[in-house]
Amino acid sequence: MLPRPVSASWPPRPVLIVEPESTRRDAICRMVRGLGYRVRTARTAGDALRAVRQGGVEMGMVLVRVGMQPMDGGEVAERVRDAQPDLTVVLLAAAGGEDAELLAAYPELPVLRDPVRLGELYSLLARYLGPPAVARGRGDGPSRWLRRSRDRSEQPE
Repeated sequence: MLPRPVSASWPPRPVLIVEPESTRRDAICRMVRGLGYRVRTARTAGDALRAVRQGGVEMGMVLVRVGMQPMDGGEVAERVRDAQPDLTVVLLAAAGGEDAELLAAYPELPVLRDPVRLGELYSLLARYLGPPAVARGRGDGPSRWLRRSRDRSEQPE
């Protein structure tokens, strides 16, 4: 069953990031938060399944690393779908072909490859969760992730 875009709830439900490596997990968290979405994290498959099943906060999406041990990302996706059938699960895959066999076993799931690019991440989040809450920076303007860079040829008004 293909994941389908969900009706946009406001504010968007949190994204659960399941990544055993803290550096990658922190980088993806910063990107997701910078885009205006809420985040929860899990280091292991067990932590992720507990977060989904406990239900205190309903998740909007799960981003899970494919090559985890002892339970891989595909197994996590199956168990998450058993607990919450409408929850979108996205597989995070390595840049090389090392995850190809696991990805082939789950062709219906969307895949986000390393290195995670902000534009691809935003497209995926907006498609399945709807538009983000406005992420505010320190001032009144939007966060630096959402600001349009100013072209040097533009003249100030």
